[in-house]
Amino acid sequence: MTKLSERKTQLNQITNGTARYRGHERPIVIEVTPEILKLRLLGTRTRFELSWRGVYDYAAQVAANRERERRKAERSAKRVGGVRVHP
Repeated sequence: MTKLSERKTQLNQITNGTARYRGHERPIVIEVTPEILKLRLLGTRTRFELSWRGVYDYAAQVAANRERERRKAERSAKRVGGVRVHP
């Protein structure tokens, strides 16, 4: 597998995701570098930079929140009318 740091060209990807900016739906563009990730809307110059560590931490937080909500839903499904049902 090729390491990202060995790339000689800049990696840009236009995603299927869009965001509204100044009255237009614009595709989201991702610019990848070994140190940071840059997000911008197609046709604009404003960029938002994220470190790879920040991306990882955010993804871990989202996964933990989803797992917490799933367990909460399972607990509430076991209850019927406020009375706990024992299998």
